[in-house]
Amino acid sequence: MWVNLDAFGIALSLLTWLLLIFTDAVVVRFVLFAWFTTSRPRFRWVPLSDLGLFLLALYQLLLMLSLVSHVRAVTTDPGTMSLSSAPESLSNPRNCKLCQGRWKPPRAHHCKTCRCCIFRMDHHCPWINNCVGLSNQKLFILFLVYTCVSAIWTLLLLAAGAFCWLYSQKSWSDAPPPGSASLICCGLVAVECFAAVLFVSDFIQEQVESIQMNSTLVETYQRTHGPRTSFWEHFTSIFGPCWWTWPFPFPPALEPDYLEPALPDEAELWSQDCADDHNSLGIAGEESEEMAAKEETLSARPRHILRIGRKEIDCSPKNLSLSVA
Repeated sequence: MWVNLDAFGIALSLLTWLLLIFTDAVVVRFVLFAWFTTSRPRFRWVPLSDLGLFLLALYQLLLMLSLVSHVRAVTTDPGTMSLSSAPESLSNPRNCKLCQGRWKPPRAHHCKTCRCCIFRMDHHCPWINNCVGLSNQKLFILFLVYTCVSAIWTLLLLAAGAFCWLYSQKSWSDAPPPGSASLICCGLVAVECFAAVLFVSDFIQEQVESIQMNSTLVETYQRTHGPRTSFWEHFTSIFGPCWWTWPFPFPPALEPDYLEPALPDEAELWSQDCADDHNSLGIAGEESEEMAAKEETLSARPRHILRIGRKEIDCSPKNLSLSVA
């Protein structure tokens, strides 16, 4: 099991689960059981009509798929490098100075939070406390899709509950206001779902464009991409060849092609201005690796000690310290 011990990511992951549980409790309590309860249920332990039972089962299925997709995206290795050295046939391979000189394929990037190189890294997402890479991009996309569909379905159920309340009133002018608890909870859930639809739909669009262009979000800023063929081949390279497994949150059995080239979008290389986006994407750029290499070089230099009585003076270029022997 893959676990990333990042406090901020863990907090956002727990918040995601709490929001899903809160939404489920509000809809079941104040919508389904409030307006679809019957005295003659099909099942005694679920006092709902057939329509209410169908809506409950469908709603629980969507929320379960969203939650399981999120858990699998959190606990799945996003695509850490399984090879420490490049094939002998490869000329001038890149090595990651932050990973003790391990091989860094053309489409791999070093994540500063995960502290390792991720093959076909899209970005580091704190909401799943993990990187989005080749091995869990399908799970991340399923989480986005099921969350968006669940939010839309929640809004429809809230609208249905409001319609049932209006329809049950004999006179709207004399109708008593709904309970404060139901009004507050349903209002909070409605705002949450509206925000989720707006927020998640933008991510879904980015993921679709990523599949279409065979380029991760990191590569988009770096103006590179992988070999482009067709949308179908790009899609199956992420979701796997078995179509019947696509809707389910199972990690696809994919064989990474570490020799896959990163082709430039234009004749010139990406501009230096794009390097400012490394922090937002969570990757370690070349400047970070150069800084790490300089620190390793300085730490490896011999120390020059000057003894004065019982005191020692470290005259090395890295540090000039005074200590009592």
